[in-house]
Amino acid sequence: MLGLGLLELGSTIAFLARAEHAEGRFAGAVARVGGNHGGTFLYPTFQFVTTDGRSVTFTASSGSTVQSYSDGERVKIVYDPRRPEDARLMSFLTLWISPFLLCAAGLMFSGGAILVRAGLSRQRRRRV
Repeated sequence: MLGLGLLELGSTIAFLARAEHAEGRFAGAVARVGGNHGGTFLYPTFQFVTTDGRSVTFTASSGSTVQSYSDGERVKIVYDPRRPEDARLMSFLTLWISPFLLCAAGLMFSGGAILVRAGLSRQRRRRV
């Protein structure tokens, strides 16, 4: 898990290093049925203009059962200038939650393994 978290962290940092910033606006939501409970999730859609003047619309990769944006609400967006459709909201949740959770879980598991190993090593020394 720690390895996956570090890969995800590296990917996010690389994306941000090449990304351009733009101001976007909320342009509605795409409703999709799914999830474990079979409910409807709303995936927010945003529009922005690239530095070279292209208008781009993208739908966020995460959705929720309630819409947290109002029509026309302005948001900060980062996007890959070579592929503007690869855009993300400039927020902790969108950019950092996956690497953070994977690294935290990996560190917890690694720490647990180290503690178990140290405990077993102490028991062996006491027996000798």
